Amino acid sequence: SLAVSTARIAAALAGVNTDLMEESVTNAVIDTAGVIVLGFLLKRDGDAQESRLKRAAKGAEFAKLAVRGSSSLLEGAAAGTSSGSVSAGKSTTSVALSALRRGRGVDKRVVIAAGGKDKISDVLKEAKALGDDALSVNDLVIVPVVLPQCTAPLGLDDVTLIEQENVLLPAGGNWRSIIADEAEDARKQGVDVEKEGFCIVLKKNGRVGQRTRGIFLDRMCGEVTERREAGMDVKNI
Repeated sequence: SLAVSTARIAAALAGVNTDLMEESVTNAVIDTAGVIVLGFLLKRDGDAQESRLKRAAKGAEFAKLAVRGSSSLLEGAAAGTSSGSVSAGKSTTSVALSALRRGRGVDKRVVIAAGGKDKISDVLKEAKALGDDALSVNDLVIVPVVLPQCTAPLGLDDVTLIEQENVLLPAGGNWRSIIADEAEDARKQGVDVEKEGFCIVLKKNGRVGQRTRGIFLDRMCGEVTERREAGMDVKNI
């Protein structure tokens, strides 16, 4: 052991059993390296466990957030999670993001797109250009969040941008705190959160699937289409 090797080295330095000096030094080096490697592995496992717990906690936080959108899109939401209203002659429904998970009536990948007002306006224009068909076939819904207020993009000149079938608006829950934390993490990675924006993509199981620098809806649709055409799984992404 390291303790024995250290004791022998000390004894050899004092003139006792000097013939064991070389062997003891070798053993001490090997034991020390083993301790360092073991410590590294334990730390890595601890960090991985902490990361898993954080991801699980983050998924639970997102699940509690509420969104409002077209009743025709959200009418299959799990019973007991929705509330309806009529806005500007259009029937809308409010549901928790957890209602969009697989097996709860509406299976969707949720793309939370956060950025400054101009960036979000551009994103909504891109969504309109793609059309509801392209978003629907790829099971994508867009939740635009305007920074730094962390609110829905109300007050846009073109209100049709927020009346799209596959656009849902933040409607309740702790959006401000959660998105502000995400924005701060993005800033630390060098993202200009208002000009570039960023995305948080929730998988159909409710977990965070990915975070992206910038907001590229066309690319997201293309990636899903490519997986489908290649015969790969698109239900669990």
